[in-house]
Amino acid sequence: MQNESTLIQEDEIDLRELARTIGKHKKKLIIFSLTVTTLSILWSLSKPNIYHSQAVLVPQEESKSSMGGLGALAGLAGVDIGGGEMSPDSAYQLYLDDYQWMRNFLLQSKLYERMNAKDVDKNYRFALGIDTFYRLKKGSPKEDSEAMSPDEKEQKLFATYQAIKTKLSISSDKKTSVITLGCSDADSVLAKDTVSLFLKYASNSLRSNELSDMEKKIAYYDQELQKTNDLSLKTQLSQLMSALIQKKVLAQSSDFYNVKMVTSPSAAYERDKEGPKRGLIVVVSFVTSLILGIFGIFLLEFMRNKPNEEEKA
Repeated sequence: MQNESTLIQEDEIDLRELARTIGKHKKKLIIFSLTVTTLSILWSLSKPNIYHSQAVLVPQEESKSSMGGLGALAGLAGVDIGGGEMSPDSAYQLYLDDYQWMRNFLLQSKLYERMNAKDVDKNYRFALGIDTFYRLKKGSPKEDSEAMSPDEKEQKLFATYQAIKTKLSISSDKKTSVITLGCSDADSVLAKDTVSLFLKYASNSLRSNELSDMEKKIAYYDQELQKTNDLSLKTQLSQLMSALIQKKVLAQSSDFYNVKMVTSPSAAYERDKEGPKRGLIVVVSFVTSLILGIFGIFLLEFMRNKPNEEEKA
């Protein structure tokens, strides 16, 4: 019992000592916390609002259902006319990960120019409408791309690709097959345009590749059809060609290849921002500064008391 009482007293003494140590340096702790919190506030105010725009898509099934028995016939012949294609979301992700494809997309869609323009921030919005801290942080205008060497422009192209890769997102619900293609950017108009342009460019690429493949197959089947005298084989080849022509018509009939748009991308409302979460940033900074400040106080006291303890020893 006596040992337990002694331990409790020692713990109380330690807690009192810790509180005394913190109180001794409370001014330093307050100044440190206020400084860190103020810097976090200024940093958060220097960040423009981030807005999100997205398109919701569903895969089209007409090309599969419309083939009927011809799909089975083509399967027996080892020919793909209506199924087995890569899912649209997987194709979009492959394009997004392909630098050369994205490089062509950025140049042809003019997104490279827009993302590197001197007035790229003309549509940015800030907390309380204050952009002073952003302007101070931004500094001098960007270098004119026309004055850059080919190697410097290629490096900037790659940097732009890396930037847009972090902004674009592609997701798919496995249960409903719904595909969501979204983009987050400080410019709500640019976010909307990026989704629209990427979807259009990707659809055109997929459609072009598919049409080219079907044209080759149709030409080959037609060539074989002219050669053979077998009535049964002629019938099968004619059916395969008919199925491919039907699929070709379907591929050209929609705005977006193999998908139907449920909701189109739009510029987000000014107050409908995705980030930054400035309040959370400030609170986390304040709490973190308190923890670091207290740790620094104990470390400082330990370093000061260590020489005295060594002298007594």
